[in-house]
Amino acid sequence: MKFVELYDAYFDDIYRYVYVKTSNKWETEDLVSEVFRKAFEKFSLLEGHQNDKAWLFTIARNTVIDYYRKNKSVLLGDNFEQYLSPLPFEDPFDGKTEKECLQRSLKHLSDGDLEITELRYFADLKFKEMAVILKKEEGSLRVKSNRITKKLGVLVRKCLGGL
Repeated sequence: MKFVELYDAYFDDIYRYVYVKTSNKWETEDLVSEVFRKAFEKFSLLEGHQNDKAWLFTIARNTVIDYYRKNKSVLLGDNFEQYLSPLPFEDPFDGKTEKECLQRSLKHLSDGDLEITELRYFADLKFKEMAVILKKEEGSLRVKSNRITKKLGVLVRKCLGGL
């Protein structure tokens, strides 16, 4: 695969993933450019790699982590993952539509659960690809994703007043 083909195939997925992480169009564009610059520089290493999408998403994830490390005035220790979520916490469920309720419910997930949800549903990655990126077992990600989906269902129903 040529780099241009890689770029064309995954640009939209990478852009969507980074945008979910930053919630800022300008920052997203800068970070996506950085992701593909890094990928271009290391493209020769991809030849032996089995999954180019997972490789590219690993670069994207690490680029976002680096961005938050460099650009936050807060000193980040071992818990830097907590700063990767651009969604602020809002307590009361008062949304009227399913979309609003889903957005509010996502704010109640832990950072790890949110990361799994973003990779699975917003970036549309397979469990095999997620396992490579997150360095976790594919089976445990399947179970975790199922539990997160059930939890979101409960939270959305609560938000809609359906309990």
